[in-house]
Amino acid sequence: MKRVFFLTLILFSITASFAQTIPWFSFKDLSGKTFTRDNLDLSKSVFIMFFDPYCEHCETQAKNIAQSASRFQNIQLVWVTIESDAKAVSTFRDTHFGRSGLTKLYFLQDTEYKFERYFGYTEDAVNIYLYKPGAAKLKYFGSEQVAAELLKYL
Repeated sequence: MKRVFFLTLILFSITASFAQTIPWFSFKDLSGKTFTRDNLDLSKSVFIMFFDPYCEHCETQAKNIAQSASRFQNIQLVWVTIESDAKAVSTFRDTHFGRSGLTKLYFLQDTEYKFERYFGYTEDAVNIYLYKPGAAKLKYFGSEQVAAELLKYL
């Protein structure tokens, strides 16, 4: 019993410390090119959201950000989905951000279902990770947030 507890404690500690910076990851952009942590400018704040283009919570989050797009101009916005249909993902992007003027907006596909391996498992409907310049984790949200709440941390 002590062994099980000790091993659980070690695994929890490793996972918790791993998630304190932006983990190395590898996803595909909508043109099929590999996009990794190395594609980010780690001297800038980063917003990462695991989303589904058919999710109402995700649509609300996208609207919240798009309505305040000018305040997100210097923040890298990374949206990751397991949706394999690139057209559905690009439709979500264009519907919510098509006229936003955001230039650091990345929509990525997790074709190998590794998001949880990189960022950790949650049962939350929404998964938002905020990182400050230098890639240190600032905040996790398990629900949609108004733009002002996100910007408090970015």
